[in-house]
Amino acid sequence: MSAGWPKAVWNVRQTEHREAAALARAAGVPTVVGQLLLQRGVGTPEAARAFLNPSLAQLFDPFLLTGMRAAVERVTLARDRGEKALVFGDYDVDGVSATALLTRALERFGLSGVTAGMPDRLRDGYGIMPVHVERAHAGGVGLIITVDNGTSAFAAAQRARDLGVGLVITDHHSFEGELPPADAVINPRREADGHPGAALCGAGVAFKLGCALNGTPNDLDMAALGTVSDMMPLTGENRVLVALGIRHMKRYERLGLARLAAVSDFSLKGVTSERISFRLGPRLNAIGRLDDARAALDLLLAECPEEAERLADLLDAANNERREIEQRIFNEAVEEIEALGLHRGAAIVVARTGWHQGVVGIVASRLVGRFHRTVAVLCVENGVARGSARAVPGVDLMEALNACRAHFTKYGGHRAAAGMTLNRDAIDAFAADFVRAVESQEGAGAEGPLLDVDAQVALSMVDEGLLRSLEAMEPFGNGNPAPVFAAYGVEVVPSSVRVLKDQHLKMSLRQGDKAFAALWFRHAERYFAGDFPALVDIAFNPVFDERAMDGSIQLILKDLRPAAG
Repeated sequence: MSAGWPKAVWNVRQTEHREAAALARAAGVPTVVGQLLLQRGVGTPEAARAFLNPSLAQLFDPFLLTGMRAAVERVTLARDRGEKALVFGDYDVDGVSATALLTRALERFGLSGVTAGMPDRLRDGYGIMPVHVERAHAGGVGLIITVDNGTSAFAAAQRARDLGVGLVITDHHSFEGELPPADAVINPRREADGHPGAALCGAGVAFKLGCALNGTPNDLDMAALGTVSDMMPLTGENRVLVALGIRHMKRYERLGLARLAAVSDFSLKGVTSERISFRLGPRLNAIGRLDDARAALDLLLAECPEEAERLADLLDAANNERREIEQRIFNEAVEEIEALGLHRGAAIVVARTGWHQGVVGIVASRLVGRFHRTVAVLCVENGVARGSARAVPGVDLMEALNACRAHFTKYGGHRAAAGMTLNRDAIDAFAADFVRAVESQEGAGAEGPLLDVDAQVALSMVDEGLLRSLEAMEPFGNGNPAPVFAAYGVEVVPSSVRVLKDQHLKMSLRQGDKAFAALWFRHAERYFAGDFPALVDIAFNPVFDERAMDGSIQLILKDLRPAAG
């Protein structure tokens, strides 16, 4: 196994068995679920029942969000005046989902002539700009409502004011200081600590505005799609939205999503948060990364089966192209990082002419996993560098970028993900300052990722009963990860290791008389770097094999290491 890979530090959690059993009895769930609840900070029977039984009654009043009342008043005025309205979104899944959701919500509210728009990733970059306002005004639009963008759009807001176009901003991105001059600004980042909507994504905020307008929750599937795809924490309000949204997806099977699921090799009847993350989300994102995200929006709004099928096939083809481009850039970035020793510092900045701007964010995420370093990946064209950064847990990316702001012409994002634009000549200075800024943070020093393991088990304990018990904890995702188990002293069945698609590993693992097929995604490089030991310790998620008809279980590996002792 390659010494170049960061070694994960396993944190095997300890839970007091009697306390877990008591909580499980009170909540009416198996003991293992009680253990998992305690590990996630759910410590009382009341909290457990609320966690395990999400309902509409748990959604908070949308008018608790600052700016909501002013937004509703301005939208009502637009309806009463017969104004045309434009919903202006973003090109990622969150933005597209929010755009589709609010477009339908405005139509339900009685606005006529509602249209939708978004920037072109490669031509425009992120967010609404004055030119978009001018085009809307020329087309007779009286009200623009942004979703998943707008909090930093000072120039666009001023242009709307100059032209007499109403502007309502709904967003969830970080900001500092003043807000743009708009009729209303709804952004959970405005709220005090502890606000129930603090972790809403763009689609979540749009959902709240839709609820405030129409009095009832609609398009829960779109809220769930955006929340999961934007990797928001699945706690509190978000957990409720995603749980209810997945139920909605299964029950009503939106035409476009159903067709997209079909080309992704599953049925919406079996949709999960994981399938949203790894099947639907990437396909909806791909078209916006490579071309115009409008096709993804059209798919979500499609009402014609033939059109839905055409668009789903288009998005699937774009995703295949994206994968090829992403893998090439990743390979080139790894080669450069290792050749120059860039991974020896607290952060990595890598840049090259010819890289595709639309996929550098994905590449940055993969490089974080490969080197366990905070990473910025830049593509250079015509003297300008545009890129994306991703942070390791414990590092505040925006804090680091704020320290480098003098180098940027534009930047913004979250604690864990951000984008930036700078002149080519500033790359070296930015790289040096970025490494120093990350290095100064307390969370930057870990040599390897921390892997939380929920419990140690023997493979003999992994059966259908265990997996059915774990289903009570879904949906899984950020903030509520799928349970990870550890098994020690596991045999790698001789000659069973195979490489799939030059990226993934498949093998058979055995302990005693119990054997399972196991998959380790994106770890083929480790296999190529050296032989696996015959006896290993494994960290894994147990899942039903969706391709098997007999209810077989397979293990999704999170880590593998030589057996201790």
